[in-house]
Amino acid sequence: MSTRENVLRCSKCNCQVSLTKDTPLEHLKIPLWTFSYIFLEAIQRSPLGLSASEIQRRLGVSKSTATLLKRRLQIFLSDLIPSIKREMVKDLKKAWKGRNLPESGDLKPFIEGKPVVHMDTLALFSASQRANGFRKRYKHKGQTASIYLTDAVALEKGKYQIGTLVHTIAIKGGPVILSSVPDQKQKTLMPLMDFIPEDSPIFSDEGMPWMERYNKNFRSINHSARANDSKRNVWARNRWSKDSINNQVAEGIQRSVKYSFLASYSYINPKYSTLYLNEYSALKGLKVYGLDRLLGRKSGLLGNVGNG
Repeated sequence: MSTRENVLRCSKCNCQVSLTKDTPLEHLKIPLWTFSYIFLEAIQRSPLGLSASEIQRRLGVSKSTATLLKRRLQIFLSDLIPSIKREMVKDLKKAWKGRNLPESGDLKPFIEGKPVVHMDTLALFSASQRANGFRKRYKHKGQTASIYLTDAVALEKGKYQIGTLVHTIAIKGGPVILSSVPDQKQKTLMPLMDFIPEDSPIFSDEGMPWMERYNKNFRSINHSARANDSKRNVWARNRWSKDSINNQVAEGIQRSVKYSFLASYSYINPKYSTLYLNEYSALKGLKVYGLDRLLGRKSGLLGNVGNG
């Protein structure tokens, strides 16, 4: 219809069909080009994020409209995550099907030029001591201590979680999957790895010792390794990489995530963290695989859009 760009009308029965039905753009009350604009802008700005405030300034819309556009973009990009995982599985199976890593020795000849999964965990937007009422945290230890408030302060402020704990699954020169997790327990992290093929090499630090029981190609690096000559050095030289085993890809991604989130948003509410992390992961996946590869006809992601 000439007056409604997202509606088609049958020339025989005059039945009207919405092109955006069952898509993230359903019931969008502003022109469709606004979504295309912020989508392309988000791709070009990646890894930096596109905040709702910037959308408001660029499009000249209200704050609520800009926020809703941001949410629609995040939902659209979140729908790409299964496609990105599917492409990751294809690459891993192609490179590692029926192959195993040696038990010892330098792994460089075996992994060079092949995709290897790197994992790590990041505490994003940690709670400061001032935010915690200048009290120490006795209940939580490790990285979770920095994202939760103590019970007494949480009761006063009416909220318990301040920061976001991010689990990173990354491949060098490839995609990344970021997930918001409450802790680093096995029952929390194991479901996040269900899509990874069984024989795929996984490199991580010693935060996941239980992974050795499920994947014979799992290798870990001890970041707390002590030097043999304790009089001259405290830490070992190979505590970051040993026999080509490291998780530097995941750590590099996490540095980029921390910088881009601080520069783009200053702070995000933990209850929306999954949307923001999916947005980052999807934009990274788009640069790796391309939109055409992720949005195939079989995916049906866009529903009726463009099928009229």
